[in-house]
Amino acid sequence: MRSHQNAHIAIVGMAGMFPGASSLEEFWSNLLARKDAAREVPAGRWHVEPAALKSATPGQPDRVASVRGCFLDKFEFDAEGLDVDPAFVSQLDVLSHIVLHTGRAAFRDAVMTGVNLDRVGVALANIALPTESVSKLSREVLLPALLEAKPPIVPEALAAARYVTGLPAGLLAKGLGLGAGTFTIDAACASSLYSLDVACRELRTGRADAMLAGGVSRPDSLYTQIGFTALHALSPTGRCSPFDSRGDGLLVGEGAGIFVLKRLDDAIHAGDRVYGVIRGIGLSNDVGGKLLAPDSEGQLRAMRGAYDEAGWQPSDVDLIECHGTGTPVGDAVELGSLISLWGDKGWTPGQCVIGSVKASIGHLLTGAGAAGLVKTLP
Repeated sequence: MRSHQNAHIAIVGMAGMFPGASSLEEFWSNLLARKDAAREVPAGRWHVEPAALKSATPGQPDRVASVRGCFLDKFEFDAEGLDVDPAFVSQLDVLSHIVLHTGRAAFRDAVMTGVNLDRVGVALANIALPTESVSKLSREVLLPALLEAKPPIVPEALAAARYVTGLPAGLLAKGLGLGAGTFTIDAACASSLYSLDVACRELRTGRADAMLAGGVSRPDSLYTQIGFTALHALSPTGRCSPFDSRGDGLLVGEGAGIFVLKRLDDAIHAGDRVYGVIRGIGLSNDVGGKLLAPDSEGQLRAMRGAYDEAGWQPSDVDLIECHGTGTPVGDAVELGSLISLWGDKGWTPGQCVIGSVKASIGHLLTGAGAAGLVKTLP
């Protein structure tokens, strides 16, 4: 096994599904037009009437501060070209359909002719939260069985619903015939960028010659809406406004962004289109932070590590895609970290643009970093 410790990593394939966009071209067009994908909960999504759950009183249990979010449109999945059992896949939550659809599109966007598929793996970020199918299984089967003190009898159509977190990555690898293993990662908001680090390590150690990496998020939106309301993090006005004085919280989004990665030399040799090159990655454990109040020291360690590995200075960069959730505390900490990183010398007004894709499509949780990366690679 040959090591490629210092290899630069190229992004050679890309696909995504995002709120308000049926294609990447439409996604980028929406960003340029400053379109906001936020809307009220689509009819039939929740098993209760959304208006009945809305409450302006903070702290009420099982209530939502807003019924607005950034939702994917329905789509009809087909298994064309995938080595999967259509009958089994049809029983799975739409989460798996999104991963198969997006992963297949990213795979086809790269030049895979001549690549040994046994040396291609998957690193996928996926949040460990209930999907709509899991919620239905709990509501219609497990809870009645618990109340009646009887063993649950699970209908075949719901049996597959229990596979929430790890199955989609494995199913994608199976469907595409990939043999270099799969990773499923839930590192909260950093998950999909962490998946890129995992993929880069597989390529640099020589364990793989290509990797699919990225993130997906499609939990039960009723669960996340109530959960972020309980955390006092959901925007009551139903709009995400990162780095804005009007920012009053986040909106939950859903979707997926998946990339194909190769070593740069291999990509050039194969004739791939190179969307971008990964030259440095910084990781840190945010020791002093909390869920909604990150720690600047941890952010700075990660950013400085990435710049050092890339051989860059902060002043070399003219665009920064931020996390930018729209929560006042989180945004203030992130901006403060950037100011500390930049320092007080060598800058001119307007030199570097900052932004956050969450203003357009909400917070995709484990898919958030992938959405930000897609934004920067048109």
